[in-house]
Amino acid sequence: MVVLLSFLACESYIGGDINDDPNNPTTVPVFAQMPAIQIALADVYGGEFSHFNAILIQQVEGAARCGPLNRYIGLTPNLFDNAWQNIYEKILHEIKIAKETTSENDYAHYGAVLGIMEAFTLMTATDVWDDMPYSDGLKGMDALMPTYDTQASIYEAINNLLDNALKMLNGPAGGLVPSGEEVFYGGDIELWKKAARAIKARALLHRKDYAGAANLASQSFSDASENLAYQYPDANAAGQWYRFNRDRTGNIEFHPTMRALMKGLNDTTRSAAIDQPFTTDHTYLVPNFLQELITYREMEFIIAEADVRQNAGGTATGYEAYLAGIQASFERLGVAGYEDYIAQASVNPGIGNLTLEHIMTQKYIALFLQPEAYNDWRRTDIPRLIPTSGNAIPIRWDYSATEYLFNANAPAEGSVNIFTDRVGWNR
Repeated sequence: MVVLLSFLACESYIGGDINDDPNNPTTVPVFAQMPAIQIALADVYGGEFSHFNAILIQQVEGAARCGPLNRYIGLTPNLFDNAWQNIYEKILHEIKIAKETTSENDYAHYGAVLGIMEAFTLMTATDVWDDMPYSDGLKGMDALMPTYDTQASIYEAINNLLDNALKMLNGPAGGLVPSGEEVFYGGDIELWKKAARAIKARALLHRKDYAGAANLASQSFSDASENLAYQYPDANAAGQWYRFNRDRTGNIEFHPTMRALMKGLNDTTRSAAIDQPFTTDHTYLVPNFLQELITYREMEFIIAEADVRQNAGGTATGYEAYLAGIQASFERLGVAGYEDYIAQASVNPGIGNLTLEHIMTQKYIALFLQPEAYNDWRRTDIPRLIPTSGNAIPIRWDYSATEYLFNANAPAEGSVNIFTDRVGWNR
């Protein structure tokens, strides 16, 4: 009972901290609805998805009340209720309503941005839940028990959303255009085009289209200033990790696995920036945290991975992208030492000598607390992790308890094995 109560205390917070406003009007102009959806997306991506995935791949470890999570105890359906509800209620449902407004009023560029956000949200969700309601999932009273779409069909929908968004962004803007209220790019349509290509590159990488992924990655972000990201303002509206460290100090800490990996690579300055007690004094997880959704450094590592997979040892293109990804990681953390770090043969073996191990190890470090690192580990088994309990690490999430309880079309409760059931692109 003590363990259960402790775990529930952790679960009640490690799920989202998205504020609900009971006084929301029944209709909201799209320019007012857009930022609320975007902040909800940053919250859930930097909250539940970051917390759970980082624990599973041993970037951080659950401690104190969250200790059971570190041992894979309590990864039961109720743990995922907040993430499931926030994805559907706070984001996908709100995007649907906003897109109806943009369609009715011919706000093409607004509709395109919403389509890109929908694609990103769908991929984030299906990557951990596999099959899930989509075509029936947003019909409200018309489909109270929505059927499940296969992950393959969801990925096709993602592809179509991104392609349609790019076409719309290249066409007439419509009567109302995104501007300063849009919190990711302030309405910069050219940056949204780059973000769409980056998201599509990630999707193609998951589906093993390495040439396509590299091509789109090279057409995405030119540098880190173009990352798809949200800058939290201050301690009154702080980033998710700062909120966690403030309200649950000591429940998550830096993981010994990642510490040992970085120590073995003499990765001293980056380690100093992130390997700190998880309190409000953490110098990286600050109140005005920059919550990234997809980044320039991720794109560079995609280019490097694709190059090595297609050319043994890699070419100059992949080699330069690999180093650019590492350098961008140092810059993101605001630390020196890049030149000394890449002077090591263990990090920089030279053109023609790169391996997948080099690339994915550095990407694992560079994407600290980014949910995508969990997908990378599942795709490549790099770094090679030893389970903290038992003989396997969970390779997917379970469905929400409310879904099992109220949707007769959901899989039978207990039928999902989070240790053995791979999502579609990982089979």
